[in-house]
This record gives sequence, C-alpha cells and structure tokens, in this order.
Amino acid sequence: MNFANPWFLLGLLGITIPIWLHLYFKKTPVLKDFPSLRLIAKSVEYLSRQKKIRNILLMIIRICLIIIAVLALARPFVGQSAGVGVSSSAPTAFVILLDNSMSMGSTYQGVSVFNTAKARALDILEQMNPSDKATVGFINEPGGLVFPQLTWDKEALKQSINNAKLTSAGTDIASALLPALELLVPLNGYKKTIYVVTDMTESAWQPFVDRYDLNKIDKTIDLVIVPVGDTAPENMAVTGLETDASVIMLGRKIPLKIIVANYTNKKQTAKISISINGERRISAETEVEANSEKICALECAFSKTGMNHIEASIQNDAMNLDDQRHLAVRVFEPCKILLVKPENVGNTENTDDIFIKFALNPLNRSKENIFIVETRLTSEITNTEPSNYSAVILLNQRHIPENFIKKLSDYVLAGGNLITFLGDKVEPDWYNKHLSDDLGGGYLLPARIFKRVGNSVSKSVGYQLTDIDLGHPAFSIFSKDGNGDLSRAKIYEFFQVRPNPTAMLLCRMSHGLPGIIEEKRGRGRSMLITFTANNRWSDWPIKPTWLPFLHQAVISMVTANDLTINGARPGMPITATINATDSNNKVVLKKPDGTSENIDGLTLTKGLLHFTTRNTDLSGYYELIVGNNILSAFAVNPPPEESRLTRINLRKIPRFIPLKQEVGKGKSVREKVTILRDGYDLSGLAIWLLIILALIEGFIANKPILKRLSKN
Repeated sequence: MNFANPWFLLGLLGITIPIWLHLYFKKTPVLKDFPSLRLIAKSVEYLSRQKKIRNILLMIIRICLIIIAVLALARPFVGQSAGVGVSSSAPTAFVILLDNSMSMGSTYQGVSVFNTAKARALDILEQMNPSDKATVGFINEPGGLVFPQLTWDKEALKQSINNAKLTSAGTDIASALLPALELLVPLNGYKKTIYVVTDMTESAWQPFVDRYDLNKIDKTIDLVIVPVGDTAPENMAVTGLETDASVIMLGRKIPLKIIVANYTNKKQTAKISISINGERRISAETEVEANSEKICALECAFSKTGMNHIEASIQNDAMNLDDQRHLAVRVFEPCKILLVKPENVGNTENTDDIFIKFALNPLNRSKENIFIVETRLTSEITNTEPSNYSAVILLNQRHIPENFIKKLSDYVLAGGNLITFLGDKVEPDWYNKHLSDDLGGGYLLPARIFKRVGNSVSKSVGYQLTDIDLGHPAFSIFSKDGNGDLSRAKIYEFFQVRPNPTAMLLCRMSHGLPGIIEEKRGRGRSMLITFTANNRWSDWPIKPTWLPFLHQAVISMVTANDLTINGARPGMPITATINATDSNNKVVLKKPDGTSENIDGLTLTKGLLHFTTRNTDLSGYYELIVGNNILSAFAVNPPPEESRLTRINLRKIPRFIPLKQEVGKGKSVREKVTILRDGYDLSGLAIWLLIILALIEGFIANKPILKRLSKN
C-alpha cells in the first residue's frame, strides 16, 4: 500500500484525544433522592456497567473515525503491482512489446487482431505522464526494441506503434523481452513494467515458458500480458511445398509435395492451385480431416530454363497470410555429357563408355531425359569445345592432345566439370607431368598417380569401398536404409594415388588407400576414380548402386555452382557467395512486392563475392540480379507453427499479470493500467466508512441507557 499524501498520516496521533477523554475525563454524578435505597443501589450498579461498555465502544469508534479520516486525507492505494511499494509520486519506466507475428493477422469478430493490439498499445501509452519514460519493441522474429534506450518522447513512441506493420515471421518473445529487462533492471526509484500485447498462441508461448524460468525475473518489475483475440479462429493453411527432384529438366514433369493443414474441428475441403511464374497450371481438391495435416502429391513441368517460381495456394480464410506457399527452383536444359574413350587396339572394341552411357541415358533419348551423352575417340577431340558440355568424362586415356588439355584446363577453371576414370592404358608419369605439373596453378587432376594395386585377371582379392563420405551429394542417397549397400561392390585392381592437399577424399579401399577423390579447381570440379568405368577391374558397374552414384555424382557437379537458398523464413538474414571479377559487381535484390534494393557490404575473396541481406520481411519469391542476369532466386515462407492459433491458458504463464479487456464490458485498458500502476484508491471507500461510523457514533452516544426494572 502507498499513499498519495503520506504527510497526513501524522494525523494518526489524534487517536490520543479520545483515549485521554475516556480515561481521564469523567462526569460528576448528579445526586437524586429516591424512596427505596435498595432499588437505588441496584440501579446505580446496572447503569455503571452499561456506561462502561458504551464508553469503551464509543472510544473504539472515535479512534476508528480519526484513523479513517486521516487515511482518507492521505489517499491510500492498494494493488497487486510490485510498484505499490514505491512512492506514488515516483515516475514510471515501462516497455510495450507488440506482437506483429503472422498469427496476429487473423480476425476476431470481424476485427483485425493486429489492429486491436495496436489500439491496446496506444491506450497504454495514453497513461504516460511527462516524467515517465518508455520504449516500444516487437516480438516477431528476429524481434527487438525500436528505441534502444528509454525515452520521454511520447509522440515518437505513438508514431512507432502507428507505423508498425504485420509480418509473416514467427513469434520470438525472448528476443524483445530480454533487452527490455536489461533496460529496466538497473533503474532505481521507478515503477517498472513490461506490457506484452499478444494473441497468446500456444505454439509460441509454451516453448518460451518451458525454456525460461520466469520466476527468477527481478520481482520489482511487473510483467503484464494484454491478450487480444480471445478465441482461436478456424484456420486452414499450406504448411509445406517441396520437390524431391535432385535436378529439374526443361519439359520434364517433376513431383510436388504440398502439405495442407486443417486447424478446425470438422473435415474441410481444400481447393489447391499450383501456379508457375504467376500462371495457374494445376487445380485440385482434397479433403483434410479435423485438426490434422494431409500430403498432396501433384506433378508439374516447366517451359523455361533458369529460375522458376512455384506457388501453392488454397482458398482464403480468417488468416490469409498462410494460404500460400512459395518455392524457387532452377530448371536446366538436358545436360550434355562428353565421353572421351581410348582408341581401339586391333580388332578389340573398347567398351569403357558402354556402362556410363547406359547408366546416364539407356535409351539414347534426346528429349525428356536428364542427360544427353556423346562419345568421342581420343583422335576426334582436337576440335571439340568442352564448353559445350556440362561435364567431360575421360575414360582410361593413354595420351591426350596438348591443345585439348589447354581447352580442358580453361573449361574447368571457368566452371566446367571433369571426371577421370583410370585403367590399364594409363601411364602415371605422363598423367602427372601433363595433367598436373606442367599446368602450374591450372592443373586438372586432384591427385598424383603411382603404381597399380591388385590383380584383375585372377580376381583373387576383392577390395571394398569404405570410409564413404555420405555427406557428399554423390553418396548422400545411400545414407538412407534401403537405397543400396556400396560395400557389396568389389574392386579387383586400381591405382595407388596421393590426393592433393586441398582435395576431398570421398571414399577409400578396404585396406586404406584412396578410392575416389574430388577437388575444386577454379570455379569447376575435378573427380578422379582410381579404377575403370567397365567391369574389367570392378564389378561395381553391374551392381544396382552404380546408376544412382553416377547420376548423383554428375548432378552434384553440374549444380555445384548454383546458388541455392532453402528454408528461408521472414526476417532471416540471407548469406550467399557468387563468382565475380571485382567487388564493384552490383547485386540487386528484387522483393515479392516488386520493389528492388541494392545489396551493400560486398566483399571479394579469391574471385568470390560474399554478401548478406536482411531485407526478407515479406513472404514470397525473391530474385538476386547481377547486371541483367538473374543469378539466383529463393523463396521466403512463414513458419508452419504460426498457423496453429490455439490459445494458451493464462494460468500456465507464471509471473505475468493478465490485463484482459472484453469488448463493451468492464473497465477500459486505460483504467486498468492506472489501477495496476497506482493500485486501487481507497480514499472514497474511507469517506463512506467515515460517514457510516459517524452516524453509528452519534446514535450510540445519544441513546439513553434504560434502567433495568426489578422483578420484585
């Protein structure tokens, strides 16, 4: 309890007056003559006892009158706020944390929950006195405070709330609450309060309550929660959109997986629309059970190469921010692969290319296939341009023309891909000299070649692939059970090699020597496989795991330079690296609303341009543009948990004082804020009690004492 006028409490000393009057001031008895002394004695004894009781009662009432009168003048306040222990004249320091996450975009009784929250925040600010100071923050991801320090500028605070925008981001209570506590804890002589204006979604608050012990927060700070939107509206949402295709080819259908969530208490029919680059392509309907999710599988094809925008949407409902989901994919033309096989010796036809050709394009189709494979003999490649191909595969070569080596080196350094299979025609000294040493910094092989190990004729000893790097895209498919066992393949003969210092060892042989090595050269990649591509030295080309390995290896190299950004959420910073010649490259970010912004803070390192952008508040499709070229694109989608609008029970949140406002009922938010800050004013109640006690005192003091009549 505190008092608006505490000096009036000195008036409590006045209670000594009725005590002194009752104890030391006695009336002089009046003598009267009565005929019967016996009756006089009994009457005097009875009257004396009755007067004593009445005098004590009057003394108590008069003491209470003085106490209540003093308290009424001192204006007592009582309440549940921690600030009631501070002087009532002390200023207030407070922080308003406004929830502008996606869940606030719903409507309650036809009114926007977010607009209601802004009105509540402004009501709280209206109670700000000139001596008070405050700041405003937001609890969307990544959250934070608008003003890093408390300010007395009331109009600036109002403006920050009026300008607040609803985002598609998730809720991050701690990101704003912790900085607010850091501001308030050191303050002394202030009433300190943090107001959180939110819709109380369980998906946001329950993890926060589970992670943080709110009871350890400074007890001098009031934590007040202002709920808006009492009831969770019925909501349906698109919570997932993805494709399992490792590479997407022009004109080839790919599978799409769309996840539709139904957060209502009855079965709903969702009308799904798939748009590609703004053009509606597919429509479908599906029924989703109450309070559940359903995966819908559809197929789509693309009519242009480069970056494409896929959008999955359903009909709008109480919250339309989660009724769409976006996906950015890159579409390639069929990858042209050049196989360079050795010359035929005698009447024996060389078959090094058969197993690769059959694995990549078994029907030799030029359309609706990922790979288009062309085979050239060593003598036919002099005038061949490697830049016309997505990858070049050298098969068991003895010697390669010098002019083609130079073309191949420039090709790899510029972003091309080279795969080299060894075999019985390989001369290690020639390989080391012409494909490593003589090219200086532009060498091609990721390892130096030494002697052959094993015997492919007798096949007495078979080596297995071990220490496989399952994190590499070429082998990641085998990390899942049921996708094949690489250890079943036998390698009977291979070359011993020594990887370069910067090369990656993708697998070893069972006795520890390197098996497959890859190294990044300039903007391209070079992979070395220490055995043949046919079944002379290994039975791997006839095993089921050969085809997926070869596909994944080529695809991983072709797509290695593609800038892919997945899983971006609103407000999340995006970091990327692109190939560049100088730091003056202008990188432009085109946002979903059609506006564009230049990305600053570019740094150039070894021909790579690194940049970071935080301009990802909107959900939708973003493009990164360098010059007139679309370098890459990415999609930003809201977190799926924000679509679950179930409210948490306020009793589950410790330390927070609820400040509910029902429309058209009870006290307003302004009145409740005043009561919370100052407590309930008891002076009015004290005056009424004073009047009642004064009437009772007058009645008792003036009521005559009735003499008890004798029964005799």
